[in-house]
Order: sequence, then structure tokens, then C-alpha cells
Amino acid sequence: MIIDHVIASETEKNIITITPGEKISDASKLLAENKIGALPVTTDGKDIVGIISERDIIRKIASDGDKALALKIQDVMTKSVCCCTRMDTLKSVITKMNKGRFRHMPVVEKDKLINFISISDLVLAHLNEVEYENDALKGSITGNIRRQSN
Repeated sequence: MIIDHVIASETEKNIITITPGEKISDASKLLAENKIGALPVTTDGKDIVGIISERDIIRKIASDGDKALALKIQDVMTKSVCCCTRMDTLKSVITKMNKGRFRHMPVVEKDKLINFISISDLVLAHLNEVEYENDALKGSITGNIRRQSN
């Protein structure tokens, strides 16, 4: 399975981003209000300059206390961002996330943000893929082939 299949199966989602000059407190509010764990940091909504995650914020609060909330995103964000494309395989992206110990990844096309996926998106897609393959194998043995509905 490729990432394009994962993002094509999602309902249309609005990618929530934040700019590098905003405050950590602003990022915290966005994360909480939207029940998400990370935000792509962009200057224009498309060019990725970093990622800010709950983990980044907690680490900064642990070291600096509540004054960390007044810091700018650019001072706390992860600047080295690993991205994937629509044509990357599900397995390769999960492997990158596991190796890098992160749970969110921008999907880019020509270096522009087109989606933002989480490990839970990928796990769900993998489970659906395994279930479909399992049903197909059972069907080939029993002669009851279930057609996948889209």
C-alpha cells in the first residue's frame, strides 16, 4: 500500500498549521482544541520549516517552567523534518517513524505540504489492508469472495 491510498481514504481534512513566530501557548491551544499531537510549522501554509509537537512543548516546559509558553515556535520546534510523498509505501513510512521515534509526518508534493499524517492513520490503514487480504484468502479457499466497497 502507498501513502496516496491512505490519504485518499480519509475524509477531506483541513491541515492545521502554525507559523514560526507564534508562541508556544498558541500551539498548545491549537493542539488541545483540535485534539491533535503535532503541527507543521510553515511560513505560508505550504513550505515546511519545522514541526512542533506536544512532546517538544512538554520538554521545554520541563526545562524552563511556565515561561516556556511565551517562547516562539521557532525556538522550540523540531527543525529537521522527515517528509514522505504520495508514492512512498506504508511500510517505509512506518519504518522511518519508528526509527526516528516520531509520530507525525508531512506528506509533500514538489516540496509543498499536501497532507499531515500520524502513526494512528497508518496503523488503521495497515489493519484495513490486512483485514482485506485475510478476507480475500478466506474467500479463495471457501469460494466466497467478498468485493471491497469504496
